[in-house]
Amino acid sequence: MNKVKQNLIMREMLNKIKHTSLSGNKEGCFYAYASESIKHIEKKFKVWIKLKKAGYKIWCEPIFKNGIRMDILAFKDGIWTDYEILQSETTKELEEKIKKYPDEINITSIKIDKDIENLEML
Repeated sequence: MNKVKQNLIMREMLNKIKHTSLSGNKEGCFYAYASESIKHIEKKFKVWIKLKKAGYKIWCEPIFKNGIRMDILAFKDGIWTDYEILQSETTKELEEKIKKYPDEINITSIKIDKDIENLEML
């Protein structure tokens, strides 16, 4: 896929994200909230590092205009993927949350106690 098409795909998605200084709208920044557990933050950071090393563009904790927030939104080769860290959130709660996501985003859920060494990256 050529760079122009990739940039158009990226711009379309970024237009759906709320742009305030308090949201994860800055590419490449890592965000954590006081309400998150240390385990959740550590796992999210490990995933963030793995994606960064693999050359992904990353948005951490982006808040969309419809109010939904993701753990990590990653973009590479024209493909969007949300990486959700599951600790207290159930699969059913995640499924409900996903219904509000833009259709063009792939979802990868990661259990808090799962090793990410073999994390599947699209």
